[in-house]
Amino acid sequence: MDSSTQTLLIVFIAVAALSMLLHASAVVFMALGARKARRKVEDLVDDFRLHALPVIISSREVLNDISPKLKVITENLMATSATLRAKADQVGGLVGNVTDRAQAQASRVDSMVKATLDQVTFAAHAIEHGLAMPVRQVSGILNGLRAGVDVIRKKTPGTHRDPEDDLFV
Repeated sequence: MDSSTQTLLIVFIAVAALSMLLHASAVVFMALGARKARRKVEDLVDDFRLHALPVIISSREVLNDISPKLKVITENLMATSATLRAKADQVGGLVGNVTDRAQAQASRVDSMVKATLDQVTFAAHAIEHGLAMPVRQVSGILNGLRAGVDVIRKKTPGTHRDPEDDLFV
């Protein structure tokens, strides 16, 4: 082998060794970093176990205690809702019945008032006709008597008055 080839081979081997060394040192640093990260994660897990697990356990106990009560409340609400719905339907029917009766009574009262007003009008006309005719007849008789008296008075010579006598002041 030639000296230049040997030199190149040595340089190539040196570069390869150096890159392996750098690669090994990078792997070592990464392992050290991973170890630190693992310790931090372990500390966080320990803190989580210390603080969060009691909260989770107590919330589970609360849920176990509350769940039957929630079921009872839900059942009561469903029963109350069904009862309210039935009562609302019943009240709606009663209101419709009362409305129908009120309309019938209002119509009946309206017809009674109309009939009463018609009878009052008829009675007023009858009274007017019953009183007006005799009053007219009496008025006609009185007017006839007055006219007769005036005629008789004008025929008597001594009672005749001169229209100029009324003008004297």
